[in-house]
Formats: sequence, C-alpha cells, structure tokens
Amino acid sequence: MRDINTNIKKPELVQKRRMQIMDAAMALFRKNGYHATPMREICKRAKINMGSFYDYFGSKEDILVYIYKEMMYGGKIFAKAFSGRNVDGWEDLEPFLRSMMLNSWNRYKHSIQLLYRETISLDRKTMREVLRIESDYVRFVTEKLRKGLGLSSVPKELEILANAIIFVNAFIPLRGWNLHHVPQGKIIDLLVGMFMMKLEGMRKHPETWRSFDRPKAVQKREGGSK
Repeated sequence: MRDINTNIKKPELVQKRRMQIMDAAMALFRKNGYHATPMREICKRAKINMGSFYDYFGSKEDILVYIYKEMMYGGKIFAKAFSGRNVDGWEDLEPFLRSMMLNSWNRYKHSIQLLYRETISLDRKTMREVLRIESDYVRFVTEKLRKGLGLSSVPKELEILANAIIFVNAFIPLRGWNLHHVPQGKIIDLLVGMFMMKLEGMRKHPETWRSFDRPKAVQKREGGSK
C-alpha cells in the first residue's frame, strides 16, 4: 500500500496531526458522506489551515487510505494489532478470536462502518492496494489458525474459515442496530463457540478437510473403487 509522505521531520508531530485530521474527517464522513465533505470543513474541524493539511496528507483520499492502513491493521504490521495474543497452540485460538472480535466491534467500530461505505470512493489503483492488504490479512489469520491446529500446511477449508472469521468481525459494526438488545458478550460467545466447534472438528477429524482438499475427480474415482 502507498506511503503517505511528509516533509515534517518530527514523527510524533506527524502522528499527532494525522490523528487529529483523521478524527475530524471520520466524523464528517460519517455525517455527510465522503464526497459531500469538502477539504475546508475537515480543516476547520481539525483546527488547522489548508496549507498545514498538505504537510500531512496529499489528498482527501489519502485520509481513507490512512484509516485503513493505520487504524485497522496497525500499519500493515498485523501482529501489532494483536499484541499479547500470540498463537502457539490450540489453547491460544479462542483468546485470539475473542481479541479480533473485541478490537473490531469496540475499538474500530466506526472505522469499519466508514470503510465499508466509502471504499467504493477509492480509485482503481488504491482499491487494488486495499484488496492486497486485505488478502495479506487473510493469510495472517490463516497462519494463526494453522499454528493453533498444529498443521504443517494450510488446507483450503482453513482458508475459507479465515475469510469467514474476518467477515464476521464486521458483524456488529454493520448489524448491531438490529441486536442492540442482546449483550455483546453473548454474541461473542455464540460466534466464537461456532468457529471453535468447526476448528475442533478439523483438529479431531483431519480426514474431513483432507477430503475437502482433494479434487472432485479424485474423490469420484476413490468412491467408485469402494
């Protein structure tokens, strides 16, 4: 994903100002929409002048990229977003899944809502970059699942499951309006339990995912030879 360059030499000032601009932009994007929010309104809310804005971002689109890159996945260093949640074995998987959901549903709720609504505003090149980092994130989660299950390789079923887990991370941010009467803990217990049940089945019955990975033609020949 593109780097957002700056001529400011103090990294702590760059981080502070970018967060200041990003927070202002997110509030306005949620209220008015991305296209209906002019730069002057972002600067006014962030309490900076237009000239200063370009010291930290090159365009309004850069703000969306920054939200995705920095807020969602810690600047593409995915492990940073899950510090203290290493997966070295089976017992680490459930805490890892809970950490993912809690981060998405609480810390990044508004970011997820905004990104789902406004990602369509990105140009084609940036969209490809966003999809690339999303694919990298899927591989990151898939690898955590593989380590938790103690597998030597990644079966297709596990890759599908990783995609489903990431999709569910957006469940409350996008569907919470219809579940406001249900405690978040109960929702997390249900969804984590559902995924752990599937992972437990893969751990105890590896023949199921091995069969899933075999081409249909091979499965058909094997079935016909019985």
